[in-house]
Amino acid sequence: GRYAYNPLLSALTQDCLENEKDIIRGGARYAIWHCMAEGVANCIDALAAIKKLVYAEKAVTMSTLLQALDANWQGYENLRQQCIARAPKYANDQAFADDIGRDLLGYFIERTRCHAQRYPEIIFPCAVGTFSWYTSIGREVSASSDGRFARDPVSPNFAPGLGMDLSGPTAAIRSYCRMPGDDLAGGAPLDLRFSGSHLRGEAGTDRLAALIQVFVALGGNMITITVTDVEELKRAMLEPMNYRGLRV
Repeated sequence: GRYAYNPLLSALTQDCLENEKDIIRGGARYAIWHCMAEGVANCIDALAAIKKLVYAEKAVTMSTLLQALDANWQGYENLRQQCIARAPKYANDQAFADDIGRDLLGYFIERTRCHAQRYPEIIFPCAVGTFSWYTSIGREVSASSDGRFARDPVSPNFAPGLGMDLSGPTAAIRSYCRMPGDDLAGGAPLDLRFSGSHLRGEAGTDRLAALIQVFVALGGNMITITVTDVEELKRAMLEPMNYRGLRV
């Protein structure tokens, strides 16, 4: 607002010192505004369920599915389970869902660049992300055809839908690397979780290093890794202030 300034960022951004202006007051040569897609995995899975059940198999009509979503799945639990179990999911190395993701992001990137032409002085990098806001974002989103209830959290960043990554981290990486990561200059973090028991000792460190090397070799954009175990989570529930750095 009127009184908000960014002295550190301005000092590190070209032109601001020379112009003696803050970065958000026209000091930089270009202004940068990220266009960030949120809940992308949910959207991919939702579209995959529609394509599979409504159009490919004709197992349900679109009107019935819309009624189920309007009712927040109340009275339609069988249909909700079909959407979860029978439709392919992003991050499981399944081309059916991954191709939808590529088309979805391709359209998002193309539309962003089209509208950005009206503002030559501003750079609009595309991104996929939620940071830590995926719970609050979900509170504003109604039920979706991936089986998600209204107001439930959306998938964080570009991680798989919650509980939908059933084929392991290598499958998640392969699906993720099929997406147009080179065009997501604002970042698109793939969040992965590992049990600490699987990464103990030097052998565990080597396995994790190899996984990261493969991610880079396949053209991965950004990856975040959480390593924890059940006992640590239990301790965090008892003493949350001592585990503020733990991300779940």
